Amino acid sequence: MNPSKIFNLQGGKSVKDLKGLAKELARMPLDVYEHHVKPTKNDFANWIRHSLSHDELAASIDGQITRIEMELQILRHLVHEKDRPKKASVKKKVAKKVVKKVVKKAAKKVSNKVSAVSA
Repeated sequence: MNPSKIFNLQGGKSVKDLKGLAKELARMPLDVYEHHVKPTKNDFANWIRHSLSHDELAASIDGQITRIEMELQILRHLVHEKDRPKKASVKKKVAKKVVKKVVKKAAKKVSNKVSAVSA
């Protein structure tokens, strides 16, 4: 894990991803939460935006929201992200379909040539 992506909480604990942050938010003392989220700053939103590159999620939790609201937003994001197909898997599926079509066409051409030669 890249050390620049680790978020260090007040009190010494650290989180490395959204799942870890959601877990910590569930048991985080209010004073620790209020240290990181104030009317003028939201350390969690900044970390999510700049270190994890989740701009939409960061925007949805930016500002002063409750710890429970933030945890719920992160959990919703994780569930939605889990259900979303990965770009690579979509590309693989498309590539498999294309290869299948090309092979089918080539097989048909060979079959036609064999039929023409044997006739």
